[in-house]
Amino acid sequence: MPKPPHLLLPILLAALAALPAPPARAQISIEPDQVVAAIDLATLLDSRQRQSRPPGQAWFELLRGSQPVIVTAPHATRPFRAGRFRFADGGGTAALARALHETCGATVLYTVWDSPADPNFDDDNEFKARLGELIAELRPILVLDIHASNAFRPYDIDLGTMHGQSVAGDPAIVPQLAAALRGAGLVNVSDNRFPAARNRTITRYAHARGVPAVQLEFSVTRTSPQDGPLAGHLFAQALEGLARSLDGRGRCTHAAAASAAEP
Repeated sequence: MPKPPHLLLPILLAALAALPAPPARAQISIEPDQVVAAIDLATLLDSRQRQSRPPGQAWFELLRGSQPVIVTAPHATRPFRAGRFRFADGGGTAALARALHETCGATVLYTVWDSPADPNFDDDNEFKARLGELIAELRPILVLDIHASNAFRPYDIDLGTMHGQSVAGDPAIVPQLAAALRGAGLVNVSDNRFPAARNRTITRYAHARGVPAVQLEFSVTRTSPQDGPLAGHLFAQALEGLARSLDGRGRCTHAAAASAAEP
């Protein structure tokens, strides 16, 4: 004779309790070889400053990833703005973007030679056009735009969100990102010192296309792994914070295989 439903419930709960717990999600951890790879790329890109771009080579690179996240570094090399070359943020910003591709599977776009335009100031350039194509194709859930800021500013990183407008569709982004960065050692997280609201910034460009975006203005002390052991350590903390932030949103594939660069 079947048991009444009220008697089946305790049996079912006991059976569920006896099931093995799912394995704990592995914590993102950055290893020394990742920092060494970042040093190699940062050093290479910095060495190209003021050098002529070889014929047939693109001034930026694209690495496609497995996650619907796009990371850019438009000032890794010198941008051309208002009739002259502006200072670069440094090859370390590209190295950080590429490390996120290799660690989490993000799609990344970064400059590799002195640029004929400024992708964070103007829209009429190949870099921005490629970004627009990627947004239309990938429909990303987030765009992160990496920059470096003067070491004499007191923050570890400033999060530029057009004073909240660029993340209005997903207000959990900034608290979750800030918590992950602080957990990795970036204690001083600034809010909209550089809001990315003026000019034709990448954050503004992505927002206009319906994609949440944040401009990450790291202290240059966090994006210069080639400057010695302490600098490498600070870079590793920055990478770990970003990777853990993506992992917390289920957007890090853990040691994604690097893809071939394309223009």
